[in-house]
Amino acid sequence: MRAENEWFKPEKLTVYYFLYEVLALVILAFVGCFLASLGVLADAPTWVVVPPVAVFAFLTWWIPAFYRTAAYRFTDDEIEYRRGVFFQQKTTVPYNRITNVNASQGPIQRLVDAGSVGIHTAGYGGQMGAELSISGVSDYEEIKDQVLTKVRRRPPAATESTPEVESGDEKAVSERDVRTNEELVELRRIRELLEREFAG
Repeated sequence: MRAENEWFKPEKLTVYYFLYEVLALVILAFVGCFLASLGVLADAPTWVVVPPVAVFAFLTWWIPAFYRTAAYRFTDDEIEYRRGVFFQQKTTVPYNRITNVNASQGPIQRLVDAGSVGIHTAGYGGQMGAELSISGVSDYEEIKDQVLTKVRRRPPAATESTPEVESGDEKAVSERDVRTNEELVELRRIRELLEREFAG
């Protein structure tokens, strides 16, 4: 269980990312050797190797730099995530907006004893995947349980029936409802007229 209101780092993230980099390097070397054995690279200029080497050099620098900026924090009301090597970003997810929490561990993560916790929220723009993913942590199951405990203590924001309204604002809200209903009636009349016009 992670301490509340304290930033924590995804301790396995660097090893996890470097393992992906090594795997990509092995695949690229294998493809290069295969193409060289076929004679495809015989007439290739030497600068062809520069882009892959540059990419791997950049990733070798970027992975530790990203790790230094990545941190998570559980507060009373929300989860915070900050990161960014070039552009600093901060994501905040309130517990009362969370609809689903899942834990996963892929084969590469299993090699380094790490996993991920995916946090899904209501109204995340219909996108696939989690709004927030806590990756590269060894206690991913415990983190999932910790988040679920916080979520279960709060009423969901997406299904609350009536918003809290100050007593002075009740009149404004009811007038707005009346205007909305009048507009709906008027739109229905326009639709009926258009249907009669184009049907006959």
